Amino acid sequence: MSFGPPPTPYNVPGPDGSSGPPPRTGRRRTAVGAVAAVLLVALAAGVWAFGPGGAGGGSASDARAASGRQAPDDIRETVEKRPPSPEGTAAVSYEETLRTVGRNVSAMGTWATDKVFAKGFGNEIKGFRLGGPDASETAWRLTLPGPLCAVTRHVSVDGRTAIAYAGEDEGRGEDGTADGGPEADPLTSACDRLAVFDIDTGKKMWDTKLAGAGSSLAVNVTMTDGTVVTAWGEGSAAYELSGGKRLWADTDPSACADEGFAGGRDLLALLSCGDSADPTYRVQKIDPRTGDAQWTYRVARGVQGVYLVSSSPAVVAVAAGDVVVTDLISLDERGKRRATIRLNRDHQVLDCDRTFSAVVESCGAIVVDDERLYLSEEDHIVAHDLATGRTAGKFDAPAGGEMHPLRMSGGQLIAYRPGRGLGRPDAVVALDPDSGEETLLLLFSGGEEVGALDDPAQNDIVYEHGRVFFGARTVVGPYDEGEVGGTDQVAVGIESAG
Repeated sequence: MSFGPPPTPYNVPGPDGSSGPPPRTGRRRTAVGAVAAVLLVALAAGVWAFGPGGAGGGSASDARAASGRQAPDDIRETVEKRPPSPEGTAAVSYEETLRTVGRNVSAMGTWATDKVFAKGFGNEIKGFRLGGPDASETAWRLTLPGPLCAVTRHVSVDGRTAIAYAGEDEGRGEDGTADGGPEADPLTSACDRLAVFDIDTGKKMWDTKLAGAGSSLAVNVTMTDGTVVTAWGEGSAAYELSGGKRLWADTDPSACADEGFAGGRDLLALLSCGDSADPTYRVQKIDPRTGDAQWTYRVARGVQGVYLVSSSPAVVAVAAGDVVVTDLISLDERGKRRATIRLNRDHQVLDCDRTFSAVVESCGAIVVDDERLYLSEEDHIVAHDLATGRTAGKFDAPAGGEMHPLRMSGGQLIAYRPGRGLGRPDAVVALDPDSGEETLLLLFSGGEEVGALDDPAQNDIVYEHGRVFFGARTVVGPYDEGEVGGTDQVAVGIESAG
């Protein structure tokens, strides 16, 4: 009989011998209110190889998303339907022209609803119509006085999301003219504004100044049901998603600082404590309405970095004795370690470390459901049981190919298979972890249409309402004057031709 992996040094007990739930030490919370593409040859179906613990999973996600009980300001959990045809055709093509040699432009933010695709670029967000005779036309344009400096991938049921940006007092030249255009650098602009906008209309629903964040260059933004939460190193605050009423704020100096938050169904906070050159880390589950900690997980000393993979179930990535992620740790509902998954970083796509970024809710290439964790490993997706850490099965890509998990759709895993030089089309598929069945959702010729946007460790890949979108996170500017005026690909979208 096995009781799973032996205890590891990543769960260090507190003074009372437990891992929580102590208060947020030294912190005081102030409550202020309760490609044009053609169908190519059909791909051979992959093979799901069940390992121990391979059956079951996703039932709670499926029940929540399909029950219809989500409120408009809950975080959406879309359950996808099979498109009328897997044949892919262009839905969106978005290009920009850069005119400054050696200047790259941040393109953070990639969102979609059933009506509009939205993409951030510098100090602007553009919305593109989806479906109908006006498809791919610009539906709206939201121009900000300074560059976007933080976004969240989360979207509410009614199609709203949150952003942070540099306010109008920043980035202006001596003559008072704006210097916060598309090519302004978010790394040198004070990030001091928080806003929520409607993806379908481009309208800002509310906008507020982050008190105490005027000098901050690093801001983190996330959303959980009904709440927007942000951290800026020296403080943090939460706001109602509807209306922007501030719920609580923490701007008091402390030995522990909020590095950032992870949202979704629950809210996790990552705290760094002590010497900034050699900090210790804590992960806390937070009540989003009050800011109070419900439990605390203490990460062992010597860990070089911590990332928040999932808030529910709680999964943490750590760089133990190295600067790259070495282990994934699942936590139970009380914040105690369930299992540790040790990684072979050279053969896996994790997308955790985003250099010069305040994002802690990263590891976007890892997908978590109620019972398992999925990550790409060479030519397959491997599943790990969250209770034991053991391999729970894998899904093989066609010979020589790759496979990348994108997100859960009820109890199924949506994955992307690039054709990339193999003479095969790109594909998006739905994988059933219980039966091993694969359902083809979209099939399209990627090639130059998708270009370099198909790397999940460098770009955003979003599947929503039967369409897949590839969005750059950074657009590289011209290397010399001879390249000035050329166009650069910012985003591509593909939908069913049926």
